Amino acid sequence: MDDFDDDEWAEMQEMYINFTFKELKNLKKGLRIENMEALQTFGHNIKGSGGMYGFDEITRLGAEIESLAKELELDGIVKSLQNLETFLNSKIP
Repeated sequence: MDDFDDDEWAEMQEMYINFTFKELKNLKKGLRIENMEALQTFGHNIKGSGGMYGFDEITRLGAEIESLAKELELDGIVKSLQNLETFLNSKIP
């Protein structure tokens, strides 16, 4: 990012990862068919924001979660959320 120095950019990325991780934990607590709309919204949001922060994998997983939530594919969502959690954990210092 041209407007931020490396330290500022790294801090913004860390804040984004921590926020996304917190949201993921909250969603996993109530993971069931009735919450598909919340899961779809979460997937949509991280699909759009992941790339802005330089995390193409979050964008990919967000699209996957959004699509699976539309299809009510709970098993697939569980796997995608696990993959997202693994990715986020790999980015936490």
